[in-house]
Amino acid sequence: MRIWEQGLVATYALPGYKELILEHYAQFQRPGTEIVIHGVRDETGPAAARIAGQAVNYAYLHRFHDNQILRNVQRAEREGFDAVIIGVLQDPGLQEARSLVDIPVLGYGEVSVHTACLLGSRFTFLAINPQMDALVRQRICEYGLHGRAAPTAYLRCGYQDLRDAVQGRPERFLEAFHEAARRAIHEQGVDVLLPGQTIIAELLWKAGITRLDDAVVLDPRLPLLRMAEMLVELRRAGMGVARRGYLWAKPPAELMAAVRDFYRDVEPG
Repeated sequence: MRIWEQGLVATYALPGYKELILEHYAQFQRPGTEIVIHGVRDETGPAAARIAGQAVNYAYLHRFHDNQILRNVQRAEREGFDAVIIGVLQDPGLQEARSLVDIPVLGYGEVSVHTACLLGSRFTFLAINPQMDALVRQRICEYGLHGRAAPTAYLRCGYQDLRDAVQGRPERFLEAFHEAARRAIHEQGVDVLLPGQTIIAELLWKAGITRLDDAVVLDPRLPLLRMAEMLVELRRAGMGVARRGYLWAKPPAELMAAVRDFYRDVEPG
């Protein structure tokens, strides 16, 4: 089984991050499963570093990421991958991707919240970017789980602290995590804590943190991988995604070609 994980620019802009994700997956990976990690573009450089963690703060700029993710999902299907994991908290392009390809496409955020509902009564994400709060809340409402979600708990640290943690200096990140997590548990009644930005999941796994004050600290990598495997097996048994209605209908190939031709000289986004 071949699985394509799709991240954002930080996947390649941050040294050691891609390798950390693969090391994490290797703890749960079954023989014969291959996982390949991609950013929105497979390159690093000043431009990638400049927009990492910044473009997602603006609805219009986020659309550029969405469009590239959709192109990469189609590429994954063409290249014979069995499933795609969109490894991004806000699940960019997830619904549209499912209408474009027949292979399973999973979202980090969606799998996390549904798994949380199997482990406890009230969950929250722990994240570092409050500017994305409206988008995160919108996604939770779209999944029909706003009644189970506490307000997002924001860590009092930033991207540089996460970079330091990846490079072996996790003290500031871990201090901020414990403070935000205990605030969510004891002030908001949360019993399942979800890593927000995927890098937080890697750092918590590296620190061996799976529980705090009797609350669950979810490791999303295991449910993501097992859900991808299950959906691939369901598709092989004839149970792929629905193709009825606006959100799920797959555009005819000739209409897709016509629309692309019509917009061929227009800036994407």
